[in-house]
Amino acid sequence: MKNNILLIILSLAFSFTVFAQENVNTAQNTGQQDKKKSLVAGTNLPKKIMTERNIVPYPETEEADVVWQRKIVRAVELSEKMNHPLYFPTIESNSNKSFIQTLIEGIEKGEITAYNEDYTDTFSIKAIREQFDAQDREYVEEKLDGSGDTTIFVKGSFNWGDVKELLITEEWFFDKRYSQMFVRIVGICPVRVFQRSLTTADGDEEKTSDYSKKQLFWIYYPDARKYLSKTLCYTTKNEAAPMSYDDVFQRRRFSSRIISEGLSMNNRHVDDYSRSGLESMLESMRLEKEIMNTEHDFWEY
Repeated sequence: MKNNILLIILSLAFSFTVFAQENVNTAQNTGQQDKKKSLVAGTNLPKKIMTERNIVPYPETEEADVVWQRKIVRAVELSEKMNHPLYFPTIESNSNKSFIQTLIEGIEKGEITAYNEDYTDTFSIKAIREQFDAQDREYVEEKLDGSGDTTIFVKGSFNWGDVKELLITEEWFFDKRYSQMFVRIVGICPVRVFQRSLTTADGDEEKTSDYSKKQLFWIYYPDARKYLSKTLCYTTKNEAAPMSYDDVFQRRRFSSRIISEGLSMNNRHVDDYSRSGLESMLESMRLEKEIMNTEHDFWEY
């Protein structure tokens, strides 16, 4: 008799435990599904530094004080860890914007002007969408019931992750008035890296294993500084010390390699007269060291 009572008590306790656990799991799942986005900001701390700041002007330089000058073209690979603040986020976000997303929004607002490589013509946002393959499309398909055709409208969207490289033109010069080497960024060009596609006999497009690079547009950096200085750069280090994209370029917080110099014969790139990737890297390092040695040679003790 005692054994039967004990078995009944254990069965009831086990049933209650299982029922309670099921209720907890159900409540957790329901809470995850019913979770809504917050309607208020997550912090009450003021965030006015970025929106109210002004750019730091360049020091005045007279032409007679410039005793040495050279034009440099750099390639910035956004896949490198140091350049991740210029690449991420690749997904739409309200608080954080990648560098290419910042440029596109600045062009749409009229704050930034997009040029061709020679700065002789401008690009409209429609032309940039075509360069980005982000234009709106319409498809005509037959209805399932066979009653006719229907038009499907697909809105174009930018794939921010396609921009994996930046080209930067710079002017290095030594000013004897300050006895210092200066560098001024002249232009920045985002480069889109994407898979090539082929059109089949049926009219469909298929992706291939080959990749292609396309220069989208150029911006004149001195004119774009005002807008870039008020745009927050992605960072995971310290949210209390925000950096703008203008800070990233002015402080040289990016990794790059020299691919061309202004005095090269026939405007050759480093890759044009290097036989391998290692030789190109060594040649870029040599040009970088040559600039630093030039500054040291001009110093007077």
